[in-house]
Amino acid sequence: MLEVKLRDATVRSGTYTGDGWKLPIPNILFPESHRMDAPGYAGGVLKESGGNNGLLMEIGGVSISLPSYSGVPNGYDLKGYELPNFTIKDNIAVIRASITDDEMIGIREKADIFILEGAVELYQNPFRFVETMLRIREGIGYQNILYLPGVAMPHNIGILFYLGADLLDATRVVFLTRKKMFLRSDGAVPHEDVDEGECACRGCDLDASANDRLREHNFLALQTELQQIRGKLAKRGLRQFIEYRAKTSPELVAMLRLMDKRYPEFEEKRSPVIGPEFQATTRLSLERPDVKRFRERVLTRYWKPSEQDILLILPCSARKPYSKSKSHQKFREVISNSKVGHRVHELIITSPLGLVPRELELTYPAQHYDIPVTGHWYEDEKKMINVLLKEYLAINKYDHIIVHFGDDDIFDDQEYLDGAISTAGDRPTDAQSLVDLRDALDNIPLLDSKPDWKRRTLEEVTNMARFQWGEDATDIFHGCHVKGRYPILKIRKGNQQLAMVSEASGFLIPTLDLAKLMVEKNLYTVKMHDFDLIGNLFAVGVEEADPRIRVGDEICIIGQDGSLRGAGTAKMNADEMVQSVKGEAVRVRHKVKK
Repeated sequence: MLEVKLRDATVRSGTYTGDGWKLPIPNILFPESHRMDAPGYAGGVLKESGGNNGLLMEIGGVSISLPSYSGVPNGYDLKGYELPNFTIKDNIAVIRASITDDEMIGIREKADIFILEGAVELYQNPFRFVETMLRIREGIGYQNILYLPGVAMPHNIGILFYLGADLLDATRVVFLTRKKMFLRSDGAVPHEDVDEGECACRGCDLDASANDRLREHNFLALQTELQQIRGKLAKRGLRQFIEYRAKTSPELVAMLRLMDKRYPEFEEKRSPVIGPEFQATTRLSLERPDVKRFRERVLTRYWKPSEQDILLILPCSARKPYSKSKSHQKFREVISNSKVGHRVHELIITSPLGLVPRELELTYPAQHYDIPVTGHWYEDEKKMINVLLKEYLAINKYDHIIVHFGDDDIFDDQEYLDGAISTAGDRPTDAQSLVDLRDALDNIPLLDSKPDWKRRTLEEVTNMARFQWGEDATDIFHGCHVKGRYPILKIRKGNQQLAMVSEASGFLIPTLDLAKLMVEKNLYTVKMHDFDLIGNLFAVGVEEADPRIRVGDEICIIGQDGSLRGAGTAKMNADEMVQSVKGEAVRVRHKVKK
């Protein structure tokens, strides 16, 4: 039985408990034979069982017999003979790429470990490999382990885990060692091309034969990469690491791009809504699932404040949140001193996020990314920003648009910005640019309406709620008022506090009073089985879950009668909550007292 403790995008860390043995994931099995011992640091050993009985997996001194492989290549014509798509022995299944979705659903309760036969052949075709991996990962469910034999090398295991594998082996490393290949985190090179002294690992320093030294070096390179991946996973920084490693090989870049472009739903569903800071230093970052989710929600879950008819387009800043930077403090000073300042709505242009409305500057990942600032925009970045801005302006209407950006070439030949005033010059923060911005604001005709800052603040908080939970959250905050000073805000309705804004994530943290209103709207609810909620809610106690729920979402727990039982933070997505029988599903913050 598998219990997952950590998740970072599509990769997870946990422990599978068998009959007298435990296997941490992600992990690698190292082969052992009469000619070669597995290294002492091996998380598991793969060995021949003798005779024709296939292979044994040895974990913690316990031997587990693996089902035999057919050995028939995928797509091979067997002259009318139909090869079964799966074989099950005890609780371990060997499956072929041709297995159907219905077959996987039918057997995923009968096996805990699934071995993909023919992985080496599939790996040669990135299109087919990615499609097969994601389909099988989805098909076998969250509670089962996917073992991918024969393809692991130091430079590619990150992407293999990212594609859904939990368990790999070092058999390909043994094969390449016999071919006299020297393995590194950036690929494989002939051993003869490696300069003496280039590597200082203990394998290369062994008092042994050249073959033994090379094998130990290659094993260590694989194990070291595994340990790095585990470390990145613990800090939830694995996607950035995968992007760096993908650049070592065209085939790895192809796999990551295919996954990002063709299967975004697979990634998004498994990607937490809150994460750590990250560096967006490659163009692969444009396709990060958390980044794409942000861009999509700006267009589908966000409305500009109703009384703000002046759009001010601004550049991003190195410091986050933007409002704490010196440049944005200068912009805001000009705005606050203007007679039309209360009508100004600020929209920050940045890569890889595209558009960040000012009131969402705290929301993950708007204050959590870092990019190299060079003044140069790649064509795909320009295209992304212009497509987003055009769609945004089709949804959100303004009477006046001021572009205070400093690099207006990014907007060249865009008809949707006809009539916009450009004020920044070469540097948005220099004295003349700020004067031009002030003059542009002062030249906008005044209206009879007076500033209603309470209404605007409430609209901004409502926007945050809609961004977080969807359009159905809009009506919940009618009649509310906001207390506090940005960014420490509390939302109240009468004498009841409904929520407060988390400065760390930009999310609203609901009280039980808000959770009751969310339940009435059927927003982000988890239905539990009939028992008393004492501490946190574990997966075994979950009956149903709103399919919109992702790891990190603020959710409500309801009982069998539909009444509120508690509120907290989701530690699994909805599908995993329903499928799993072990692990924490919701970290409960508030419980309804009986």
